[in-house]
Amino acid sequence: MRIPQATRFILMYTKQSENVGAAARAMKTMGFFDLALVSPHDPKVLHRNKTIQRASGATDILKSAKIYTTLEDALMDNSDTNGSEEIICGTGMPVDMFQERPGRNYVEPRTFFEQLVNNNDDTTNHERGNDDELVRRIAFIFGSEKTGMDESDMDKCHYMLGIPTNPKFGSLNLASAVQLIAYDWRMALGYYDTEC
Repeated sequence: MRIPQATRFILMYTKQSENVGAAARAMKTMGFFDLALVSPHDPKVLHRNKTIQRASGATDILKSAKIYTTLEDALMDNSDTNGSEEIICGTGMPVDMFQERPGRNYVEPRTFFEQLVNNNDDTTNHERGNDDELVRRIAFIFGSEKTGMDESDMDKCHYMLGIPTNPKFGSLNLASAVQLIAYDWRMALGYYDTEC
């Protein structure tokens, strides 16, 4: 059994409180609850009225969110010692409209998630004797609204996810990017049934 609570969303250097609230809402709609902030512009962002209003009912995500000084701290707190595997995924625009970036290999999230879930073979779990013991832990990292992820932070990631966008206008709002990654990951893990 795969446990989606082992998914952490990390927002780095956020400047707009509304984006934090909207990201919390995006996470909760897809059934994810672990939000971490790294050095937000406003250290009290989780308690601001604009943040709470944009969360639109996802205040439990804000209440349980943690703030860290560095990305290393946020990742260290997401790891454990029970042998579960951790995968770190950065996010970014394969085409950057504002600055030159060194070449990086980006993977399309939906395809990557399907491969990741399908490669989590059951034989390893059965050898451990309990399907719940081997929990795949994953962290999704989102950079600041203006500049995205720093190169040094990208270097800490196992994979860089690139959401396919219009190559002439690839600008995504931070919360929109969180929603798209959360949706594709939820679909790969097992989506919610829809009743009409």
